[in-house]
Amino acid sequence: FESKFHKSVRRDGLIANLQHLFAPTSEKSFTTWYGTEITPQYIFRPKSLDDLKDIVKNAKINGKKIRCVGQGHSWASLSITKDYLVIVNDLNKVVEIKKTDKYGWTVTALAGTQIKTIEEELLKNTPSLAFESMTVPDFLSASGIIAVGAHGGKTGGPGVSDLVVKLQIVTGDGELQEFSNEKDPVEFNAARLNLGLLGIAYSVTFRVEPLFNLRVTDLVFPIKDWLNAANIKRIVSDSDTINFSYWPFNKGHIDLSNDDIWIKQFIRTQEAPTTTKTVLDTIFNEAVIQGANIGKETFMERPELTPIVKAAAWLIYKKTFKSEVLTSTDAIHFTPGYENIKAEDASFAFKVDPDFTNVAAEFWYLIDKIAEYARKGKFPLNITVSARIIRASAALLAPNFDSDPNSFYCFIEINSVKNTKGWNEFFNEIGARWIGIKARPHWAKEWESLPGIKPFLRTSLGNRLETFEKVRAKYDSKKTFFDNDSLKQIFYR
Repeated sequence: FESKFHKSVRRDGLIANLQHLFAPTSEKSFTTWYGTEITPQYIFRPKSLDDLKDIVKNAKINGKKIRCVGQGHSWASLSITKDYLVIVNDLNKVVEIKKTDKYGWTVTALAGTQIKTIEEELLKNTPSLAFESMTVPDFLSASGIIAVGAHGGKTGGPGVSDLVVKLQIVTGDGELQEFSNEKDPVEFNAARLNLGLLGIAYSVTFRVEPLFNLRVTDLVFPIKDWLNAANIKRIVSDSDTINFSYWPFNKGHIDLSNDDIWIKQFIRTQEAPTTTKTVLDTIFNEAVIQGANIGKETFMERPELTPIVKAAAWLIYKKTFKSEVLTSTDAIHFTPGYENIKAEDASFAFKVDPDFTNVAAEFWYLIDKIAEYARKGKFPLNITVSARIIRASAALLAPNFDSDPNSFYCFIEINSVKNTKGWNEFFNEIGARWIGIKARPHWAKEWESLPGIKPFLRTSLGNRLETFEKVRAKYDSKKTFFDNDSLKQIFYR
């Protein structure tokens, strides 16, 4: 029996050894978490390194492009292709956990391995191990978070890409290449946030450390009294990790001056855990479900009721606030039900002033802008404004790249229920502000529709873009993996 795929290859006389050709699935499309449907010519689900090599060599011979996807938890168009879509989820295995002289403990996982699977294996080790920092969602794949530069929230550390010590990628020639700081620092800093432009990731090796505990405390302050540079700087310096979250209209009025700000503070401790993520998820999930049920339909059908709904949801959610000690692995993934709420999401990173003045200024700008829209009867932001502050990254394309590794960057983020009326107008205005302060977008979130963003990124990335392009051209001279219009507009004038 020959599939349509094999017949087309034989007809073109391109591959002689058909019986060893890795065939695509019968799937016609793939839909991302956000709801974007990708309809390539073929979809592949490789299970081995040989499968990856075969797919790449096949694409090269047939003149096809390749894009990859893991869990598909992205708002951007990075995985869209009309040719070959490679879904890496079946490359799902923790290969090795070992202690090294240079990096201490490391863990190597295949590209499609979910973070929660890696963490389960780390906990089984003796001693139990953990990531120093990690994304809030634990269902993302190892290669996916690296490809787009997803970040954690540890204030004393950089993003997750900077925890990578080695990458193995099947590049444009169909062979496996290794990227590490020891082999070539420049190429390594291109590879550990590569937007899928160097090839198909096969494995990722992360630096990890012995499991530690965190006291996690939910703090609530009146924004008019607390939200200033001095308080922000103080709490950042006193915390291992910090998450700022503002639910607009939490007092039920369009006058936001009396609203509260919610801060989730993480501090390392020698105290024993007082609860687990499983227990807290049960509590938080119920609150999330109640809040979502109250709000979603109202936000869409009766947006003028947004302040009332937000205040009611805030009261429900505040009941879950407390101070508990958790293992670091449990504490990091602090937003349950994350994958169940379809939302608009834009996040940009800007360099923090030494006195943190610009962090307070940008937060207040958003609060004032939300109030301004509300006075006009418009409610385009109905979930949260949030921020996390981390160190700079060495990855060339990272939004928080900086030559000074000790500098701080603020990732500021806005969320609304998917398809909220007025979101695009609001995001365009906020995005123009962010471009004006030279903030760069989180690659996996919303940015492509923002007027002027592509020439801005080309200018902002500057010489780093040229350096990355040299590495990319070396490993994919035929541009097999370069199949994204937005990236083309950034890389090429």
